[in-house]
Amino acid sequence: MFQPLSEQKEATIYQYRLVRKLYFSPALVRYHWAVGLLLAAALLVLSPIGSMACLAAGMLFIPLLHFALIRLIGLRSHHEFRSRKWNWRFVFPLVGYLPELPVELAAFTRLQIHLLWTGLCCIMLFYPWLQPETLSSLLLVHFWLLAPHLTAVFFLLKERRDGVVKLPLEEPYYLYYHR
Repeated sequence: MFQPLSEQKEATIYQYRLVRKLYFSPALVRYHWAVGLLLAAALLVLSPIGSMACLAAGMLFIPLLHFALIRLIGLRSHHEFRSRKWNWRFVFPLVGYLPELPVELAAFTRLQIHLLWTGLCCIMLFYPWLQPETLSSLLLVHFWLLAPHLTAVFFLLKERRDGVVKLPLEEPYYLYYHR
């Protein structure tokens, strides 16, 4: 018997309708790079030697922090994340540990917000022991890596929460589908 798509629990991505495509244009990618480089240059002007090492450490440490937080927050607590395959991605601006398969918009939004605040809290835990340029570098890298994801979350706020978000592996855009 025919069942409406909205009532199907095991619908495949082929049964979904593409509602929105959030494409990161080359101009937006250049702007994102320019903002990151300008902020890094400002840090380097304040402390040339210390900031360079801190930025390099931040580019290594912050993605690992994001990986650990995603594993702890998302994959441990939500069935939606446990059933999806996650992998490292190095296509800019969507860099990091991201899902390979479609993920529900509500769960993805919740994860990005948790990642923003929990990452910020983890970095600020070391405030008493870190030099100001180290702390600034870590915060800069944290916000810079999350900016494209938070931009997509912002643009998808008006969409229905039960849709799914898909990130094609080699392309810099988000696809939002709904049943």
